[in-house]
Amino acid sequence: MSVLKLTAEYKNGRTVITDSEFTAPLKIALPFYRTDHTEVMMMAASAGILEGDVYDIEITVREKAFLKFTGQSYTKVFKADKQGASQNVKITVEKGGTLIYDPCPVIPFGGSIFDSRTDVYLSKGSRLAMTDILASGRAAMNEEFAFKSYRSRTAVHIDGRLSYLDNRRLVPEEAPLRGIGFFEGYSHTASAYFYGIDKQPLEDALSGYSSGEAALSLAAAGISVRAAGNGADPIHRLFETMTKTLSAD
Repeated sequence: MSVLKLTAEYKNGRTVITDSEFTAPLKIALPFYRTDHTEVMMMAASAGILEGDVYDIEITVREKAFLKFTGQSYTKVFKADKQGASQNVKITVEKGGTLIYDPCPVIPFGGSIFDSRTDVYLSKGSRLAMTDILASGRAAMNEEFAFKSYRSRTAVHIDGRLSYLDNRRLVPEEAPLRGIGFFEGYSHTASAYFYGIDKQPLEDALSGYSSGEAALSLAAAGISVRAAGNGADPIHRLFETMTKTLSAD
């Protein structure tokens, strides 16, 4: 198991990492201190996620802290023979804290098996922008929808109450993933969840998205966005536009 844990706190006028722990191949780069927030980049010494890998990631954002968590490059999931690989993420944001959780897009290679679970615990008065972009595979290698299985489960709790649940299980042998209800003919699909952010800026950003399809819906608390397109970059730019109201940078 590879572990990455960090805690962000607001001290002396800026957000600082007060506690961090990581084991190979995971690590974090030195923090980038922006005008009103601090950015941390997760890095991995390996070329991608291998069979048998288990990533255990925990992020805690204390009161008044403002953290942006990003990745170094696309997350590549390699071919697996049996059990595949998995990732577990636990996020806690206290009242008055803000987190932009913006990992890099996932590319499942042919024959890969990947199981991802994200559990988020928010307090009322906190803010969150969380994104997730998935490619259909390596198009240049003729590996679109050539993975064995991909599962992603995201649950958001607010003051202990489940407010949002997104559960995806994609198995190319069981369903036509290119079609309706899945990738809709596009090469990439994505989801985002926002809490503590006004709806209007999100709707404005959606109106300017012309590289695919995107839609917004209200969750029990917070706002959910779905998007699809032929490439990760246009979708990522859409999500960046949606989160820019959180930051002055």
